[in-house]
Amino acid sequence: MKIWHQSSVDLENYPQYRVSMQRHYDAVMPPGTEMHFQGVSIETWAGLSPSDFIASPYLYQKSLAGVMTANAYQAEQEGFDAFVIGSYTAPFLRECRSLVDIPVISMPEATLLVGCSMAQRIGLVTLNDENLWFLTNMISSNKLEGRVAGIEVVTPALDEKDMEDAFANPGEYTGYFRVAAERLIARGADLIIPAEGLVAEIVYNAGLSEIDGVCVMDGVGVPLVYAEMLGRLYRRTGLHAGRRWHYVKPSAEALALFPPLRD
Repeated sequence: MKIWHQSSVDLENYPQYRVSMQRHYDAVMPPGTEMHFQGVSIETWAGLSPSDFIASPYLYQKSLAGVMTANAYQAEQEGFDAFVIGSYTAPFLRECRSLVDIPVISMPEATLLVGCSMAQRIGLVTLNDENLWFLTNMISSNKLEGRVAGIEVVTPALDEKDMEDAFANPGEYTGYFRVAAERLIARGADLIIPAEGLVAEIVYNAGLSEIDGVCVMDGVGVPLVYAEMLGRLYRRTGLHAGRRWHYVKPSAEALALFPPLRD
C-alpha cells in the first residue's frame, strides 16, 4: 500500500511539522504501508504564510494551480493507491477526482464522514477565520449541516508560521484549543475535530484525545487510515469516483491536449 500525502505548505519552512508528521505516520499506519509526504515549492507562498493568501480566492487558487492535479496524476502513474489532499481547505478536490481513478481524499470530508459514525453532533475547531469559509462550504456541499454543532476558531488565532513555533510548547496552544472545544460541547457536540493540519498535529502531540467524555479526533491519522481503506477498496472491489455527473474524467485524447503539468 502506497499513499501520497500532499501538503499545501512549503515543508522547508516547517521542519517541526515535517518531523512530527513522520512520527505520526509511523504510529498510525500499519507496517508495509509506504507514506510519501510532499509539500509545495518554497516559492509558492513567497515567504509569507498560506493564510496571507487563503482569504482571496484568486490568490489561493493561483498559488496552487497545477500543483494538486499534477501531483495526483504523478501519484497514480507511480503506482500509489491513494492521494490525500493534506489541507482542510481541500483545494482542487473535484479536479483531482476527475483526473485519476485512485481515491483522492479530502481531510475535512474524511473526518466528518467518520465522525458521523461516532456522534450525532460534531464540533470543528480550526486555525483562524480564513479557514471558516472553506469548512462551512464543505459541510454544506456534503449536506451535513444537521450533524455539525458549529465551528470555532482557536483564540488567539495564529497563522501557519506561528503554529510551527507552537510545536516547542504545545501545552499552551492546547489550552486555547480546549476552551474553543468546550464552547462546542456546550452546544451539543459529542465529537471534536481539530479541523486544520497544524492544529490537529499539535493537539495530537500534546496527547489531547478527550474532553469531558467527548472524543477529540486525530485529525491527521483518521484521513490517512481512511485513505488506506479506500485504496484497498479500489484495489479489491474497483470502487471509484462517479464518472457520469460530478467527476467526469477527460478522454485520453483531450488529456493529451491539456496534460496535468505544474504551472
